[in-house]
Amino acid sequence: MHLRIDPNSGVPLAVQIARGLRLAVSSGRLSPGERLPGSRELAASLGVNFHTVRRALAELEAAGILETRHGVGTFVTERVRLLSPAEFRALVRAHLERLAEDLAGSGVDAERAEAVLLEEWRRALGARRVRP
Repeated sequence: MHLRIDPNSGVPLAVQIARGLRLAVSSGRLSPGERLPGSRELAASLGVNFHTVRRALAELEAAGILETRHGVGTFVTERVRLLSPAEFRALVRAHLERLAEDLAGSGVDAERAEAVLLEEWRRALGARRVRP
């Protein structure tokens, strides 16, 4: 599972983990009924405290997105709702708007931001070619 967190962002790690998992579920990267890695395994892979992961998972359980089956693991609920293409576009647009505002406020020009975005996209996906 690929989640990215930024300890320097000012956003609590548990919130970042919950957001990442929520996006993975709502976009269909994690399917209904799919089992998540164990809390300790996920904590180790992210380099965070086990209790931080448990807080994120508890939030998603309370929201009805995940369910824990004792002795078996944590799963995406079967009744989870995927985002429509329009909702997904709106979510991506909102993230990009925040990023653009932050970068513009820092004086970063659009061409440089685009180059870094494509570089990170390639790295994250392991893609050889990304079309602009």
